[in-house]
Amino acid sequence: MKKRIISVFILVCILLVGCAKETDDAVNISTTTAVETPEVEETVTLTESEVVVTPEVELVLPLTENTTRKVQIQTVSGVTAYSYNSYIITSSNGESVVVDPNAMPSKDIVDINPAAIVSTHGHPDHIDSDYTDSYDCQKIFYTKDDINTEDFHIYTIYSSHSGDKISDDNVIIVFEVDGLRIAHMGDIGQSALTEDQLKELGEIDIAFMQFENSYSAMTLINQTGFNMIEQLNPKLVIPTHYTYKTIAVLEEKYGTITEVDNVLAISKEELPETPLTVYRIINKHKYR
Repeated sequence: MKKRIISVFILVCILLVGCAKETDDAVNISTTTAVETPEVEETVTLTESEVVVTPEVELVLPLTENTTRKVQIQTVSGVTAYSYNSYIITSSNGESVVVDPNAMPSKDIVDINPAAIVSTHGHPDHIDSDYTDSYDCQKIFYTKDDINTEDFHIYTIYSSHSGDKISDDNVIIVFEVDGLRIAHMGDIGQSALTEDQLKELGEIDIAFMQFENSYSAMTLINQTGFNMIEQLNPKLVIPTHYTYKTIAVLEEKYGTITEVDNVLAISKEELPETPLTVYRIINKHKYR
């Protein structure tokens, strides 16, 4: 009986050891198969038709030459908020002056090479220090002065940016070139031109004039811009500070407005016969 018990005991031990071995092997296999294989990134090659190319913006730059044999007037500011303050005036021989530069294209984009740079006053929408510092030429910055270049006679007249008190840091600029007399009135904010100013201005063929500007207390209600331009009575008017509401009033007062893109070429002989004819030089330049 003892032998049978011992035999059974031995048999049970053998069975238990076998089960334990099988369990260990199962764990090892499970551990081995649980090891993750690192993912390999898939390289994707796009066809030509699938590649998206961002097109470069085509620049529209001011002209650096004048082939018209007329006086050439170009808008030049690079910002939409003040597109009509800044101009390049070029003689029929190709000499240029820049008036009231603002957000100008840098010299490495387009080299205007002005014979003079002039500014009516010191507000940032009428002067670009980086641009003016990049050129060594004659300059007038909102002070009383009188200069000559090869083709231009340029002089300034004191005015007021707001109200009727004439100041010594705000000017009207007169350009005499190829028989034309052109006045840039800047941001003049007077209720009327004085007799002295009218005498110094003389007969003006073309005038740049603002019609709406809160900084000059100039509105379509008080119509001070219209009053002054009618005092001056130039043949041709180019509006500067204004809104689309101004256009309707200009048309109502002075007739159909002529629009040109970027540049107006005109000679003394081509001036309109009717005074106060309005031209809009639409600024479509792109520098960036």
